[in-house]
Amino acid sequence: MRTIALFFISIVIIGCGSKGGTISNAEQHLCDSLQIDPSVILDLRQHTDAEVEAFHYSLSRQINPDGSEIELDPIHLKGLVFQETAENTQELLDKLQSPLKKKGYTLFTLDQNFGIAGKLDIMAILNTTDKYEVLNQIKTDGINYEITTDSLVKIIKTFDEKYNLELTAASGDWCEFRIMKEPTDWLTIANEAYAVCPDIVDQGAGSVETLAEEMKRTRRLYFWWD
Repeated sequence: MRTIALFFISIVIIGCGSKGGTISNAEQHLCDSLQIDPSVILDLRQHTDAEVEAFHYSLSRQINPDGSEIELDPIHLKGLVFQETAENTQELLDKLQSPLKKKGYTLFTLDQNFGIAGKLDIMAILNTTDKYEVLNQIKTDGINYEITTDSLVKIIKTFDEKYNLELTAASGDWCEFRIMKEPTDWLTIANEAYAVCPDIVDQGAGSVETLAEEMKRTRRLYFWWD
């Protein structure tokens, strides 16, 4: 009997660990209110202790004298957001994006800060596997180049047909995709991307040739409008 009791206690301790198999009452309530499968958070808990919140995001923020920030005109969606270190962001995408997709969810980077000034990245989970629905919900656009969300979706569909894209990041003014079908010519896709978003070269790679080399190395297609 004592052996059984000790075994039961051990299971409880393991289950209540920071990366164990349980979620808190607050997390359960959050899932219930957003109609999200609690197993999504259980999957997260295998890899991160980050605190999850109901989805909220804004491109515009007001910085107060005390250093705190207030989101202006935030977007609220039925999803989750959490902060993560730049080192762990890619790891979470690699390990969890596919399992969560099988459950009907998309995990992606919402705000990337590259660890600058100690700022964390923001990751998000939405209850859809449709990359175009994510872009529509986030309202991603390149409005400085007169690219609305609707026109951006049409552009991405054209790239998707050629290169089989998997969304890895999206916010108000940028998005990124994993290229699943390798182009026959990386310079061609780099030129296509540059035509849509000159900023990725003019304020980024410096030349289309360099962009092509970067895309070949990372297998990523991204757009960012300043």
